[in-house]
Amino acid sequence: MVQDAGGSVEANEGIEESDRTANNPLVSMRSVVKRFGSILALDHVDIEIMLGEVLALLGENGAGKSTLMNILSGLYRADEGEILFEGKPIVVRSPRDAIVRGIIMVHQHFELIQNFTVLENIIIGTGSNEKGKEKSVRKEVEKLAAENNITLDLDARVKGLPVGVQQKVEILKALYRNPKILILDEPTSNLTPQEVDSMLSTIRKLAEKGYAVIFITHKVREALAVAKRITILRNGHVMGKFSSSEVTADSLVEMMMGAKPSSNLESSSHTSPPSAEPLLTLSDVRTGSSKGRITLKDINLTLNPGEILGIAGVSGNGQKELVEAIMMLRKPTHGSVRLLGVDPMRLSTKEIIELGVSYIPEDRLDDGILPSMTLYENMVLGSHDIEPFSKRWIMDRDAMIETTRDAIERYRIYPPQSEARVGVLSGGNIQKLLVGRALLSRPKVILAHNPTRGLDTRTTDLVLRNLVAQSRENGAGVLLLSEDLDELISVCDRIAVMFRGEVVGVLDRQQMDRYRIGAMMAGGATA
Repeated sequence: MVQDAGGSVEANEGIEESDRTANNPLVSMRSVVKRFGSILALDHVDIEIMLGEVLALLGENGAGKSTLMNILSGLYRADEGEILFEGKPIVVRSPRDAIVRGIIMVHQHFELIQNFTVLENIIIGTGSNEKGKEKSVRKEVEKLAAENNITLDLDARVKGLPVGVQQKVEILKALYRNPKILILDEPTSNLTPQEVDSMLSTIRKLAEKGYAVIFITHKVREALAVAKRITILRNGHVMGKFSSSEVTADSLVEMMMGAKPSSNLESSSHTSPPSAEPLLTLSDVRTGSSKGRITLKDINLTLNPGEILGIAGVSGNGQKELVEAIMMLRKPTHGSVRLLGVDPMRLSTKEIIELGVSYIPEDRLDDGILPSMTLYENMVLGSHDIEPFSKRWIMDRDAMIETTRDAIERYRIYPPQSEARVGVLSGGNIQKLLVGRALLSRPKVILAHNPTRGLDTRTTDLVLRNLVAQSRENGAGVLLLSEDLDELISVCDRIAVMFRGEVVGVLDRQQMDRYRIGAMMAGGATA
């Protein structure tokens, strides 16, 4: 149907019926070992992948799930072990080697060209964009979409599409390359509940059509809903392989964590004293337009002492611009902001932090860390020039290291060396560092933008409990921005829903319903 990046033609028109019903694995990974320096990421891991089923990979941060699939998809090379494809040993040297064999990975962070149309993104790199082939290629893509119940406007520019639709573009792009194995890394992240239901339905149908689907997720209940088999990794080891019918959500979490799951997290209801002055007030706030960015439109919000205010919305609907307007990284063009009793318009970001504001940024790599510096240097970044880390302009390295060791133990940061370079940490462990840094002092206002993104169940629970404690025990106001509705509903006193730069409704606890909020996130309902 298509050509690979090197121009060789793949003639696969679908999965053969004999392959679908075969009992032998399509792929076996045997005794796979992978080291990153002194870190043993995979320790003699075995896994089998069958056609016509969904295999869920579960595990905490650093368990080795993504590393294992990056080896299969050609991004990494194993240090030991072997890969058998259709019973024969193979060496996957690059993603192109994997694609030629029908192994394609759809990563959590989309790899779409925003200014291209849906059709252009689907066929890019396949040799299908030659002149004279436009009509036939379009028909092929339309047929493929219809066969897999994926509805898309092929002429729409990707940059204007909701995240859930972009996810479908990525999947159709992968299907156009004739995969036998489709690896989906956290495919339901940032989706509304309605979109999650649709995505899980699509995944089931792909398996029914004979594809092998590997579903990497930290959401245990979704894995149980869609997978036939579940493999659990912990600290680079396979802890168990199960049919989804023989395990429960609690038993899976216990095997992932090595301990019984804690009781459900519930935020105690909160009522601000009548005389309490809001910690943060936004009145009719607007921001100017800039290339490729959402404009805030007449935002009115208040954050009270001891309150957790959630901001729900599909990624890219103004959440980042909202935080930037509060931190004065993006100056409002209209309206006013009142933060801890002052107008922050003329304050620098450093001065806003000194007021008592802590910030967990959305982009942990670009906005959160300095990868060439150590854990302890990154842990105190922003506080490095004040006590106890600096006295009379002399930095106290021992105090920095001691504080970092406490955070490493508390948040289970790996590798647990305070002098390790942050650039070697996984994304989830970098996120733990950022959360630990934000809660290092006793902030009065906490702006937490997706603070649990990429975190495992245990650490997510720890982070949320710490945010609740900061609010209830220390009286801090927490602005919690997240696409995880279950997370928001579990801890928030109120939830404001954003759509295309506007707050379309604010719900109190009695009004919180995930499907109602999901409809508001998609612009289909109001409060």
